[in-house]
Amino acid sequence: MLVIEVAADGGYRIDSGDYTSHAPRTGRLSPPQRERLAGLVAALGDSHDHPPPDGVEGFVAELIVGDGPSARRFRVWEGVLEAEPGLAALVRALEVIDT
Repeated sequence: MLVIEVAADGGYRIDSGDYTSHAPRTGRLSPPQRERLAGLVAALGDSHDHPPPDGVEGFVAELIVGDGPSARRFRVWEGVLEAEPGLAALVRALEVIDT
């Protein structure tokens, strides 16, 4: 399981779940990066599932944004990023945090 935690102050921790070859990484986002992520998250709205269309099988992942009672959950299949540009933008922004 990939876990990317971003604190309100911009500190982040990325845990790939594979300690033998990928140690957890930490860093700090710049203010513009924090603002962009906050805007992308806000645009997603409330929790919702994105089941695959009939007859399509694919990888299902769960994106959890936030924590505790305010956490929002988005269950997605592999093709949803093409169908949901807002979700795709957030996933892409998270993918490049530590590059």
